[in-house]
Amino acid sequence: MAILYLMNRSITFTDLYNSLKFTAAMTVLFAASFLVTSICILSYIKSSQEKELVEYVEEIKGLYIEDGYESVLHEFDLEEQPIWDRVESIERLVDHEFIFALVDRGVLLVGSKLEFSSNTEPEWSSFDLKSEHDFQLLTLSIALTEDVSLSIAQPLSYEYMFSKQLLWQASLIGVVLIAFILFFIRLLFNYRRRLEIQTLMTQLDEVSRSPDSVRLSCEVNDSVLHDLTASVNLMLDKVSKLHGTTKTMSVGIAHDLKTPLSRVANRLQSMAQDVGDDIAITSHIGHATKDLHSVISTFNNLVRLNSIESGKHKQNFQLINLSELINDLTLSYEPVFEDSGRVLSHSTVDCVCCFGDKDLLNQLLCNLLENALEYSNEGSHVWIRLQSHTNCALLQVGDNGPGIDKEDQPYIFDRFYRADLGRTKPGNGLGLSIVKAICDVHGASLVLLPDQSGAVFNIEVPISNQ
Repeated sequence: MAILYLMNRSITFTDLYNSLKFTAAMTVLFAASFLVTSICILSYIKSSQEKELVEYVEEIKGLYIEDGYESVLHEFDLEEQPIWDRVESIERLVDHEFIFALVDRGVLLVGSKLEFSSNTEPEWSSFDLKSEHDFQLLTLSIALTEDVSLSIAQPLSYEYMFSKQLLWQASLIGVVLIAFILFFIRLLFNYRRRLEIQTLMTQLDEVSRSPDSVRLSCEVNDSVLHDLTASVNLMLDKVSKLHGTTKTMSVGIAHDLKTPLSRVANRLQSMAQDVGDDIAITSHIGHATKDLHSVISTFNNLVRLNSIESGKHKQNFQLINLSELINDLTLSYEPVFEDSGRVLSHSTVDCVCCFGDKDLLNQLLCNLLENALEYSNEGSHVWIRLQSHTNCALLQVGDNGPGIDKEDQPYIFDRFYRADLGRTKPGNGLGLSIVKAICDVHGASLVLLPDQSGAVFNIEVPISNQ
């Protein structure tokens, strides 16, 4: 009934074929395992039979030595001294009874007239009687005295034959049953997996229409599909983030280029109207040049940012004295801050070294100082501090100005993001993005400290002890 239900649910030929392949492989594996187990069981039964025969023959030898020939006849339940002919010997073997030959100086005293080879150690051999009965015999010979010897031949035990027949029947039933169960389970598994894949394909079609909002459902039973779904969702999140960054960049570029280019266009119109007025033309050219420099600066910063993020600068890394770099840069910026009505101070530990690109680290500091110079109030205090720890140097650049609003803090390192929504101040929103990129390429961590009176940036730079 279950198979008919699955067939009505449009089981494909591929499902059947894959299920048959799996069933065949697993059935062969099961049959091989069962065969090995059966061989081990039958071998154990044979070994037990050998051990029992050796113990029995030793017991007969002991009786013969103690009580003589009559005790052996009594043990064999033979009051007379019968000699078994060929027919009687075969009947005993068919009944799973052993045959023996007690010989005195080559003369058969009692037992079977059949000749069978025997050794002093238990040995299995095939015994062909040229009849409808062929036997696998366990033979053993022992000397009772110098002249008398006893040879015993024992067929496979009834326990062995019964176990062999039972294992054979069990293997046939087991193989058929296991094959049927495995085929059905695999068919059901393939069917459910195909349904899950079809569901994922439907969801992917929905994702293609709304990649920023729709995600795949991870509620699938197959662990591989579950991991694949999670990976696709992670990829979609990254793509959405990249898409959002691209849109932000597009809007930022549009804003930063629209205003200066519009001004240049207006200046060109004014120049056409003021032809002949050298002073006006000179003024128009000066303002247009300034606006064009702003456009070029935006593109230069974008190119620089992409170059930093590519990691090419790592090829130029060398040992740099970070302390000297900060001291030299601070001395060059002190007059600039003094002219703007601000105070710049620095406190550095000597001989703090790191591996890096000197130009990039210099630009990192310049961008942070320019940011503080641009957004702090007149009379503000701006500082640079450098401390040495076990594995890193703590570089801090901060000010006691108005700081950055909490709503803006998560986005300050994004490209073209500017807290000044009106974009009344000069800049293109790439300064802190470049700082973040330089930190990343140097393996340094960059954080904006929360709950500060101004904007305070902490940078942990890996240092070298060389």
